[in-house]
Amino acid sequence: MKCLIAYYIDGKWYGEEVAWKRSGSGSYREITRIEIPQTRAEIEKFASEKNYVIEWRQLPAESKSA
Repeated sequence: MKCLIAYYIDGKWYGEEVAWKRSGSGSYREITRIEIPQTRAEIEKFASEKNYVIEWRQLPAESKSA
């Protein structure tokens, strides 16, 4: 599975795809911005179809739980 970082800023969702690259004896993350749907449910469906694991960042205030 691949990792999708989804974050919310100023009323819009943004997505970044994470690819792991080898470097010498280790590895590093290469991040590429991608276009994603604009609702949480659509993002979850998109991620499922593309085999992404979602890493949520900066969720909107109305979806945070106490």
